[in-house]
This record gives sequence, C-alpha cells and structure tokens, in this order.
Amino acid sequence: MSLLTVAVSMSVVAGLTVGAPVASSASGEVVAAAPTASQVRSAPETNAKRYMPKEGAHFNTPREGARQYVIEREVLGAINHAIKGTAIRMSMFSFDRMVVADALVRAKRRGVSVKVLVNNHEMTAAQAKLRSVLGNNRNKKNWWFQCKSACRGQGDVNHSKFILFRKAGGANYTTMVGSMNMKQNGTDNQFNDLFVENGQKPLFTFYNRIFNEMAKDKNAKPMYVKKTFGDGKFWVHILPFPKAPLGTPKTRYTVARDPMNQILRPIKCRNARTPSGRTAVRVNMHAWDGTRGTMLANRFRDLYAQGCDVKILVGFAGEKVRRVFANRTKRGYVPVRSTGFDTNGDRMIDKYSHEKTLMVNGNYGKKRGDKFIVTGSANHQDGGQYGDEIIMRVRGPRLHSQYVNNWNVKWNRYSHGFSWGAAGMPRASGPAILGWNGLGTDSPEWEDE
Repeated sequence: MSLLTVAVSMSVVAGLTVGAPVASSASGEVVAAAPTASQVRSAPETNAKRYMPKEGAHFNTPREGARQYVIEREVLGAINHAIKGTAIRMSMFSFDRMVVADALVRAKRRGVSVKVLVNNHEMTAAQAKLRSVLGNNRNKKNWWFQCKSACRGQGDVNHSKFILFRKAGGANYTTMVGSMNMKQNGTDNQFNDLFVENGQKPLFTFYNRIFNEMAKDKNAKPMYVKKTFGDGKFWVHILPFPKAPLGTPKTRYTVARDPMNQILRPIKCRNARTPSGRTAVRVNMHAWDGTRGTMLANRFRDLYAQGCDVKILVGFAGEKVRRVFANRTKRGYVPVRSTGFDTNGDRMIDKYSHEKTLMVNGNYGKKRGDKFIVTGSANHQDGGQYGDEIIMRVRGPRLHSQYVNNWNVKWNRYSHGFSWGAAGMPRASGPAILGWNGLGTDSPEWEDE
C-alpha cells in the first residue's frame, strides 16, 4: 500500500511553523496553526485563568505542517501557563528544542520551580542553555541534570518521558506521559503520543515521588514499582528491575514479572462485548527485537491463534521477532504492517512511528467489555527492563477511542504491508519501501532512540 502524504511548504521561526494553515490532527481533531515565537512568549498573559491542559490523547503527524507540532504545542501551553510559586518537573531521554528550553527559562524567571532530568547521551544547545540558567545543583529550587546512566538503577539509560505541572492555568496536578521527547527529530520524523490527565493528585504525587528518586541518581529501593490509582483506572509500572548483585529471586526480572506480560495475561479472546465477539488488540511499537521482544511477539501470536482480533504496527522488528510473525497460525498470519519508511533512498529508516502503545477492547479479567490503552516509554526490547522506563495502563472508552481512531489512521495511511517469502521471512511491498531483511536503522533520524 502506498503512503499518502501531503507536502507542506513552511517557514520556521524558533522551531515553530509560521503562517501554516489550519489542519486536522490524526485523530480528526481540528488544530490551529503552530504559534509564532512571539505568540508563545505572550501566552501566559492571555486568558491565563481560563487555560486548561487538554485532557486525553494527543498525536503528532511528522512533515505535515501544524500537525507535527500538536504535542509540542500542548507542552508549551502548560509551561507558559504554569503559575508562579508552583513547580514543573520534566524527565526526557533527549532534548534539543530551544523553543521548549526558552519557555522553561521564562517559567523560572516568573517564579516557577523548574527541574529537568535528561539522559546523558548528548549535550545540545537547548540543554546547555538550561544548565546555564537553571544550574545543576540539585539542592536548589531550579536545576537541569543528566543522570550517569539509569537514574534509579544500575545501568542502561534514563528513557522515561513525563512532565508534571503542579498548577497550569486553571488545572491542578497535571500529569503528561507518552513516547515524546523534546526533540526536533520527534516533530520532523516521528509519530508520537502524549496522554494528559488533570486533577488526579495521587497519580501526580506518585510520579513526583519517582522524579525525586531519579534526581538522586542512585539505586532506588525498590527499583521496580507498580501501583494502581483511580479505582483501577490507572495501573503504572516504573522500571528498572534490579540486576545482580542487587536483584534477588523475589525482585529480579522474570518473564512472569514482565509488565507487558502482566498486562496481557488477563485477556480472553472470546465472548467479548464487541461486534465480532472477539477481543480486539491493537499494537503500535517503535522497536521490537531481542529475547524479550521474541517472548512478547509469541504472546501476541498466541492471542491471535486463540481467536483475538490482533493487528500490529511496528517500526522495526529484529529477525527473531520477524520469524515469530512469519510462523502461520491455523487462522493465518498475524496481520502486521510497518511504519518504517525510507523516504530519501539511502536504505535507512527516516520516518517512523515512535509510539509504544497497546489498545484492548473486550474480554479482560472479569469484564467482558473492558476498554483500555497502554502508553509510556518502553519498547519491546532487551535492556529496557534495566533502565528508567514507564509502562502505564489507562482505562476508559473515550481514551480508547482516541487511540484506536489514531491507530486506524496510521494503519490505513502511514504504514506498508508485507508478503511472506518462501523462506518464511517477510518481504516488503509498495513503492519506496525498505524491506525488513536488512532494514537500516543507522540513520540520524533513528539514532535518537
């Protein structure tokens, strides 16, 4: 299937489009053109008390004018309306967006406490500015800091992506979680998601506690934490798991303890309150490989074989994972499409989905009509279980619809299919598409992750 794209010519000021047309988000929501730099700076003085971060799901669409800045615009709006005397807390894997750094600096100068954690794989101009203005003394009211590896664990990286606002406009206790980084690459080349919740103080307090543990840049006790909030609406898993010598038989990583495995375990494929009677499972995974990825691929294949309505989007999948999906079930092959595209002919992926999402509708646990999504920072790979990661299940029919509607857009317009070769390996079809065999992930666009 060919990719449908619209080329949008635009000018850029401070990383934001100028004079871009009104557009619709990938979920069908009408969004305004990206604000100019002057509009961003003046935002706190405009309708400050009436402003509220918009709850629910937000999605960007790369290379499509205003739509590529949907998530960034939501984050900037909250930063620009953070109230004097309150706090902003941010954890990101990567950060180079100067427009976001400028907004954080302005927030600090009007009396907001600003603390930012970033992984240590890069030092960009935006981060250098934050270090210069906020300092890096973690005993102060404001700071920017890079953990030496995982902030709460023994190695790997800080891959957690969340932002907390004590008060933004008229909203209290705003929590933002998703796949996004504050990165130009994220707006130009990636599909990302952002989930926003206002007023859920226990959830906010929990994430704030995790942030404070991360700020210590030492092994947390315990490292792996899971907790439910809102009568089961939220189920949050905070990684890493401890490794030897700190890990014990009761605390170390096992397949049974894998957070995604825990989330998938209650799924029943039949007798669901859906039109087909089958439980619907939708996946959008950025990177999927290794031993852990193979285990999870088998879990989804098993669900399909058991009768679930499973469909999968993936940016990149390793050979072992590909072989799982190339193993035909009695029902046929698991429907799989790729969001990874080579658009400049260098045989490297340069446009792709960066999301790590799951959507379930149907028979789950004791509910035949449950609807929930899973979002966060964790790919289906090895190593992630030993770094700072978030995996969060959120229940709700409206949120589920937002994510599924956007997933459908990507499936229909921003993905390509595969045929299956005689050797049992996938072979790409469609124009300007790189096949899974030898799929390149060494491009600058992909190396951010």
